[in-house]
Parts: sequence; C-alpha cells; structure tokens
Amino acid sequence: MYVGPRLGKALSRLNTTSSTEALRDGLADAALQMGFPFVALVQHGGLPRLIERSMVVTNYPAEFVQFYIDNHYYVIDPVYEVSQQLDRPFGWEEITNFVELADHQLALFGEARRYGIVHGITVPLHIPSESYASCTFSRPDPIEITPSLMTALQIVAGFAFKAGLYLHHAMHGRNVPRLTRREAECTALIALGKTDWEIGEILGIAQTTVRYFITRAKQRYGVFRRSELVARAIVDAQVIRDGQDKVPESAGDKPERE
Repeated sequence: MYVGPRLGKALSRLNTTSSTEALRDGLADAALQMGFPFVALVQHGGLPRLIERSMVVTNYPAEFVQFYIDNHYYVIDPVYEVSQQLDRPFGWEEITNFVELADHQLALFGEARRYGIVHGITVPLHIPSESYASCTFSRPDPIEITPSLMTALQIVAGFAFKAGLYLHHAMHGRNVPRLTRREAECTALIALGKTDWEIGEILGIAQTTVRYFITRAKQRYGVFRRSELVARAIVDAQVIRDGQDKVPESAGDKPERE
C-alpha cells in the first residue's frame, strides 16, 4: 500500500509547488502511485465560473472536460452533491445510497466510462470561508478500498487543497492578513489542541495574554471561532513550524507574563 517514504515524498512535493501546473503534475503522480491515473481537485459551483474565480486542478482528458462544461454537468454532478453531504472519503458505489440518479446523471457516468473514468473515490474538502471542494481519484478498473488507502487519499487531497488554495489566492491577488509571531504561535498551538493555560506555559506568557493574541488574530481574519482561525491560517501558511519564524514579532506583541 502507498505508505511510508513514498507518501512523505509526495506530500513534500505538493507542499513546495510553485505553480498550478506543478501542483497538477505532483498530484497526478501521487494519484498514479496509489493506482489512480486520473485525479480532479475542484472547488464546486460551476466549472465556467471556477476556471476564472475558483480552483480547478485536473488531468482528466481535455475532451471529457469540454463535454462536461458544454453540457453543464457541473450543475447536477452527483459526486459533488454527495461530497457536500459527507465529511469522509467515499467510493462511487456509495453514491446511490444518497442520491437517486436521474437519466442525465447516468449519461454523465456513461460518457466518463468512455475515457476510463469508471471507478472513483472522492474526498470531500470543507474549510471555513471557502466554498465546498472535493478531490476525486478515478481509474478504469475496480480497486479494493481499504482504511489505509482511504487515509492516504485523504492526506494527499488535504495537502493538495492547501497548496492549491495558496497558489490560487496568490494568483488572484487575495489580501491575506498577516499574523504577528505571537499570534501565529498561539494559533499553531490551538491547532495542536492546547488550552490557553498550556499555551501560556509553553510560550511563557499569561493566559490573559494568550487570549489577547487569539482575539487579535481572529479580528485580523474577521472570524469568530478558533476553528475558523486555525483553518484560515493553515491555508495561508501562517502557522509557524518548529524553528521557523514566518512573521517577525511586532512591537505590539506582549511576550511578558502578567
């Protein structure tokens, strides 16, 4: 199964991509190593609009993509519909458990089969402040769905989505709020499940100061929940890793204990 060094190498490649083309190639290579020659990472809402305003990263055959657009299948695609109902990866054989397929949806699957897009696994990708998205891995032949495969696909899809959003926002000039060092440190520790008391002990500051930094970070992003703050900061690559200070500490930070 696709684990260990190969998975680590694939994730490293996705995490360091500098263009949409490189992301597509890295994602396609990772998918192929797991047995899937086709992959599509898409923000939902309609491909014609997505091409300009949202993210589409795929190696699907160009002819099939054009057929999909021309027939407006992005409006009724059952894969999208189910991915918005679930918070876990699902095989396409599960779709009929959630959606009763109409004739035109069956026609979509019939056309996809002509291009070898027959059996698929889709990973729903939901991040606060972003539209729904999904990453689909597909192949001509059936594949045994195991917990380790599903986990690997979910990890790869998550890394690709993060990298894709970062590139897409940069390409479209999104104004990303900048967290100070202390704000980013507190946010990173929230992501690790630390309490305000634990964060204060780790950083050497008081709990009131921790709450001050977290509140200010949420204000910068215009969010109310800590989970939203963490999600946005991860997408914007502002969560500080060990030994890496992405943003210098500003004069407004208060590192001392109160």
